[in-house]
Order: sequence, then structure tokens, then C-alpha cells
Amino acid sequence: MGRMHALRLLLTTAIVLAGACGCREDEPAIQSVAVADTVREPVVAGAFYPSDADELRDYVSGQIAAAETTDLGGHVYGLVVPHAGYEYSAHVAAASYAQLAGADVDLVIAIGPSHRVPVEGVALTDAVAWRTPLGEVPIDVQVGAALSEAASHIRVDAGGHAREHSLEVQLPFLQVLLGEFRFVPLSMSDFSPENCQMTADAIAQVARGRSVLLLASADMSHYPAYEDANRTDRMMLDAIASFDPAKVRAADAELMGAGVADLECTLCGLGPVLTVMGACRQLGAEHATVITYANSGDVPIGAKTGCVGYGAVAFVGPERSEADAQTTEEEAMTPDEGELNEEQQARVLELARSTVRMYVTSGKTPDAPADDPALSAERACFVTLNKHGQLRGCIGSLEARQPLGRAIIEAAVSAATQDPRFPPVTSAELDDLHIEVSVLSPMRKVESPDEIVVGKHGVVVRQGMRSGVFLPQVATEQGWDRDTMLTTLCLHKAGLPADAWKHDAELFVFTAQVFGEPED
Repeated sequence: MGRMHALRLLLTTAIVLAGACGCREDEPAIQSVAVADTVREPVVAGAFYPSDADELRDYVSGQIAAAETTDLGGHVYGLVVPHAGYEYSAHVAAASYAQLAGADVDLVIAIGPSHRVPVEGVALTDAVAWRTPLGEVPIDVQVGAALSEAASHIRVDAGGHAREHSLEVQLPFLQVLLGEFRFVPLSMSDFSPENCQMTADAIAQVARGRSVLLLASADMSHYPAYEDANRTDRMMLDAIASFDPAKVRAADAELMGAGVADLECTLCGLGPVLTVMGACRQLGAEHATVITYANSGDVPIGAKTGCVGYGAVAFVGPERSEADAQTTEEEAMTPDEGELNEEQQARVLELARSTVRMYVTSGKTPDAPADDPALSAERACFVTLNKHGQLRGCIGSLEARQPLGRAIIEAAVSAATQDPRFPPVTSAELDDLHIEVSVLSPMRKVESPDEIVVGKHGVVVRQGMRSGVFLPQVATEQGWDRDTMLTTLCLHKAGLPADAWKHDAELFVFTAQVFGEPED
């Protein structure tokens, strides 16, 4: 990954850690840590879990063996797992992980809260492996790069992981259960709806077609008395079980405003839970099942005051057949037929720019290229003009009716001079324009909105004489989920009722190869 740089040598430091949740300083345990090169060393081994490999493996194996498996009625797309010290929450974590027995998982994308360092957007690790006493777990750098490409707010930030325990404590369970697997750790402290939705969309886009487990690392209520912890956590688990992110946020707001004594949060991993829930919904999960619950007052070393809650939840959907999984993986990994290579992309962009410049200054257009079969094939396309990061014009065609080269010329002229939302581009603006081109696949009608994949599909809505279109990149750029995208498309682009997509309107999808001029 181009943005990945080597971890710099960190000075050995003493970190005060707490076993019950890791974000308070009572019951301290001291752990020295030195991280060098590109392998992240464990920072809570010996504090949150055993540092001896044999003891750790035996402990984790015993916890998993003692956990009861639940008939979840389908494929496990994601799990919610606590991240406290093992003496407090390992039995709850094991109840989640026990559901993976026999599962075909070779990639784990895990999201945890950043307890100590504020993270802007979402933090990728800059390490190529994470080490525990059980050995090294390789980081899937390519998947990390794909996530960053899908959503620019997901980027490398070593500080978001350097001293964080919420994902490290998950690795020994995964190592015992899965053996060899690849890992993508993500850390977040911004739990806003926008950040969670954009991250969920990017994860779903990248995870589709892979043998992947999505993991949300989250403890529950922090520091109320035992009975209050039980009541608060049960309400939050009911909200999670609804499989509705809006209900989870509503329950969180209600409980935080209810005056529960000493309640500091309902979910210290609220953002990770909502993100994983959203991504699992897009991947095919249909319901959430609460597996078990306990809090720190239920274990021998715990107390009935200052409790921390722990919940185990699975996000479950229909099993995919092996053939379906293989087809989806091939669709996700294989470039669309007819994609332009880098040289052809550069040529198309230059054609669009020269067209805008020539037409604005002289009213003429260049000749369409005839020496490249890719530019001579009939293709639909859009040309988008931006100025200082703001849209300045976007026009194109949804159906292929002429060679791509000629279509680019016509779309470039139209975007510069005929977009009814803007005045025509002037010669004084030419050097401030940034040009982006979208080359479209043929459209196909979908029978259900569930077939629409945010970030992958452009969408056309049509009812009677009214229609509207969004290119694939629009929803991702705006941070919309599928329902918001379709509602906005109907209301603001097609002039239809906001819920027309739920009723009689026809929906069509297409994919697009989108590329633009290099940013200055």
C-alpha cells in the first residue's frame, strides 16, 4: 500500500491498564512495550491475557470448549465481542467465537474503539503483522488499500493502534479458532452516523465475495451499579437485536438521558457495532441474535458497583451456496470486460480536456480518435467537471449509441456549456477545472432494491415520463446508505414521491469505470 510506512521505533513505556474495560485506572497492571519495524508487538499481554503461549492457548481453548453453541439459523456475517481483560469477559467472548466452529473464514475485518487517542475518520494500521504470544498474524495490506481507496476517511494512522487493546485481545481467540487467517484492524473514535455509514459501505464493498468475518469489539455499560447495568444492557441488547441502527442510537440516547447513576456510556464500541451491523446488512445478514450477556459483577474478582457490561451478538443471514460465493468473488475481483487501461484512461481524459478548452475558446471540437478499438467501441459515458472541489457540470448518456471517443467529446461539451444548473464555463475557469470520466456498463433492470450495492452500482429510477440517475460514486461521496440514495434520487432528481422506489417505480443499475485527472 503506497500510504503504508514502516513503524518507527517507539521508546519503551509503562502503560497503566485496567482489566475490566481498559479505560479506567483502578486495579492497575503494568506492561512495557517496544514496537519496532513493521510488526506490532502486544501491549496488553500479561495484563489483559496470559503472556505465556502455552497458558494462553490452554485458557482460550478451555473457554471456547465450555461455551455453548447456538442454532443461529444461517451464516454468521459478523460478531459483537467484548474486549475487557480475560478474567472479566473471556467467557462472553468465547460464546461469540464458539459460533465460528467449522466456519470457512480466511479474512477478519475487525473494528474497535480507540480508547486513548482521538482518531480522525478510521485508522488503518501501518504494520504488516500483529504479534501475540501465539505468533504473528499477517495484515491484509491489499484489503486495507482497497478500503482506503473506497473511502478516503479510512487511512493509515499508527497512533490509533499503538497502545490500543480493543482489537489485540481478540487475536488469541481467532488464532486458536481459525489457525491461519489475514487480519485488517480498524480503529475509530468518531461514532457519528456519517462516519459509521461511510465505513460500513466501504467494508461491504470490499468484503463482498470474500470468506470474511466482520468483528465489532465493544463492551457495554460503564460503571453503574449491578442492577442498573443489567437493566441498561438488556435494553441495548434488545435494540441491537432489532437489527435497526436507528433503534440502537435511539436506545443509547434514551438511556444516557435517563439519569442512571454513574452511567458513562451504554456501548464503548457504539460506532464499531453500528458499522459492522450496517456492513452485514449490505452483505446479506437479515437478523441479529443475542447469544449471551454478563457483567463484571458476575465474576469472582468483580464487584456489584462500578460494573462494566459484556454482550455477545451474531449478525446472521442465509447460507450462500459455494457456487454463489464463487460467482460473487469472481465479480468482485475480475475487472469488467472492456475496461480501459491506464494509457487509454489518460487519453480519454486528455480528449475531454482538449474538447472543453477548444470549444470554450473557439466553438470547435477535436476529431474523434479512430486508431484505438477501445475508443471506437460504442459505450455510454459521463463527463464531470469540478472546480475547487465543487461540481461545475456533469452530463452524459446512459445508453451506448456512438463510439466512446465521440461520446466523450459530446459529453464534455455538454457538461461545460449545457448543464442547466450552471452557467457555461468561461475561458478564465479552464485552468481551475478538474475532469472526471465515468464509462458505463449496459443497464439492467432489478426486481428488488436489495440487489443494489452502494458504491458499486449507479442507479436509474423511472416512472411514467419521469426519471433520474445517480452515478455509482455519488452515494459514497455523500455518505448515503441505499435507502437514502434512492429516496434522494426519487425526490430531487426524478421529481417523484420520495418513496416511489418502494412502490411502482422501475429501478435499473449499471457499473462504471471512474477515473479522473491527477489532483494537484
